[in-house]
Formats: sequence, structure tokens, C-alpha cells
Amino acid sequence: MIRRPPRSTPKPSSAASDVYKRQKWGIALLGGVVVSIPVLTFQIWKFIAPGLYIDEKKYIIPLIIFTFLSFLCGLIFAYEIVIPFSLNFFTSVGFEGIQNNFSINYYFNFITWLMIGSGLIFELPVVVFILSVIGLLTPAFMRHYRRYAVVFILVVSAFITPPDPVSLVLMSIPLLVLYEVSIGVSWLVNRRKRS
Repeated sequence: MIRRPPRSTPKPSSAASDVYKRQKWGIALLGGVVVSIPVLTFQIWKFIAPGLYIDEKKYIIPLIIFTFLSFLCGLIFAYEIVIPFSLNFFTSVGFEGIQNNFSINYYFNFITWLMIGSGLIFELPVVVFILSVIGLLTPAFMRHYRRYAVVFILVVSAFITPPDPVSLVLMSIPLLVLYEVSIGVSWLVNRRKRS
């Protein structure tokens, strides 16, 4: 009598296992970037600080807090607003009787890059703050080049978002608001420098 080996549960294929491992590493990397934003900001500040005056160095704690909160606001904005609208757009495109079949790899890449891009774009007021403290940006300069900034914002939004007009508008409107907030931040920094 020939004995058969006992049946075991099937192992996942090597390709599926690789995708799963890559996704775990990608999520861990994204989480590490988000958690390390305060440390990265502090290190950048330590690099810039030797060239600044003593009264300019007092901005370090608010800068680190505001950098982290800005990045988190960008992540939340992408997760709560841009991603649902984009996914609804992509699922609505198609024909009757065709079922959407999303790859988990492409899905996580889409969400990861959209969230990182949105988080980085929400850092615009922080960058303007740093450049204003150094003396490279003024509110008059930013007001003068507002038209060019609007075109640049639309182009950047087109690169970050998927190719649909809804996502483009959803990403452009907050960027325009952030640009106006950045003008205010630059005005505050320059007013403090004068007094």
C-alpha cells in the first residue's frame, strides 16, 4: 500500500509573498518618514543655524512643531479628501459588466506617493518661513510672482495627482491657500525683523 503524504495548506506563491513583503517594508518606511520629520527638521536647522543671528535662532521650537503638524495635515488631507475622490473617479471609469481588479502593489504605491506628495506640499509655509528668516523671500516678491506661482501650482498638482480633473482641483485649491498663507508668514517674519 502506498502512503500519501498528509495534505497541508497551500503555501502562497513566491511572487505573492514578495509583494506582501515589499508592501510591509513600504508602509514601515512611510511610517518612519512621518515619525522622523521633527528630527529631520532639527538637523536641517542645526545645519542652517550657524549662519544666523541669535534673535533668528529663537524660531527652532515653533519651526519643528509647525513642520510636523504641516506634514500631518498634508497626510490627513490626502487620506480623507484626495484619495477617496480619486478612487471614486477610477472606479467610475469603465463600462457596465466590467469588474475593477486592483493590484495591491499599485494600490499601495498610489496611496503612498499621493500621501507623501501631499505632505511635502503642505510644507510650503515652512519653506517660506525659513527662506524669509534667511532673507531670500519677501511678501512683495511673492505677491509680484503670484501668477507664475498659480501656474506652477497647477503643474505640480498635475504631476502629484492621478490624471483626472477632480483630483487636480482638489490638490490645487489647498496649494493656492497655502501660497497665500505663505505670503502672510513671510510678512510676519519681515515685520518682526524690522522691529
